Amino acid sequence: MSTAKPPSTAARTPQRSNGVKRREAILDAAAGIISETGIAGLTLHATAKRAGASIGSMYHFFRDKDQLLDALRERHRQAIADIIGSLAAITPDQWIAMSAGDAIDCLFGKPIRFYADHPFALDLHQLHEERAADAFLALVESVMTLRLGDRRGPDVARMLYAISTGTLAFALDHHDTARRALVPDIPVALTAYLLTQEATPA
Repeated sequence: MSTAKPPSTAARTPQRSNGVKRREAILDAAAGIISETGIAGLTLHATAKRAGASIGSMYHFFRDKDQLLDALRERHRQAIADIIGSLAAITPDQWIAMSAGDAIDCLFGKPIRFYADHPFALDLHQLHEERAADAFLALVESVMTLRLGDRRGPDVARMLYAISTGTLAFALDHHDTARRALVPDIPVALTAYLLTQEATPA
């Protein structure tokens, strides 16, 4: 007799509005728990209690913790994709004409504000998922190349990316929530760096 485990299935997607609301409430509750305690503190029972849902309702949507985490990842993966996708409407001439501060706000402002509002997303490794990270870095490189040229643009882009992601990860560590006060200063630091680079002769 086979002892193989049954294949994993995706979390149930509700078809009715009440079901959608219950599922979203569960995801919001899970996000709150991760923000406060990290992934280690997340359980289905704790999530159900926080969402005001029965454990039966919980299992109706999510079979286990992994499914719950996958649903959170997908929710925020799509949000970040939408933010990055919205930048596609900006033309090369517009990127070049922007002030350094406006360019930084367009590139980094919305993602930084998103992670500030959803700090648990970093615990889900949303920021460092390879495809999303590569796509965002490629966008920053293309904009910096427009502004600074082929030789310096890519290096400046990588430094901007490193400063933003590293500082954001430090600032949103759930073990020290006082660090979150640093988040608004990240675009300020990025703008100062870009201004310095753009003032430096090629």
